[in-house]
Amino acid sequence: MDVAQPDMCVCGGFSEWQKIVAIASVHGVQIIPHVWGSGIALAAALHAIAALPLMPHTANPVPLQNEPVVEFDRNPNPLRDELLRGGLAMGKDGRVPVPQGPGLGIEINEEALRRYAAPLRQKE
Repeated sequence: MDVAQPDMCVCGGFSEWQKIVAIASVHGVQIIPHVWGSGIALAAALHAIAALPLMPHTANPVPLQNEPVVEFDRNPNPLRDELLRGGLAMGKDGRVPVPQGPGLGIEINEEALRRYAAPLRQKE
């Protein structure tokens, strides 16, 4: 296997992500996170990959050859695009900036969150 694509929202979050990265690096496997959901998931993945080392390691990074990369769907995605105030977008240089600020560096659009929230089931 050349590339592993763990999804942080499915694999167990940041702690399990770190374990997967450690195992992959021992075996020379590149990590490119699978991100296909909300803006919150994308923000978490961006923070996680920002901490990844170059693969393979070199003192002189080669863009898109050994820098960490993220899977980024550019199709309209209301759950990704409307859930965050300001959203996350790919720049003209093909890069998605890591959100800055406290926590994941994002602000939730609470009105969009209410629209997408599943109704709670009442206990019988």
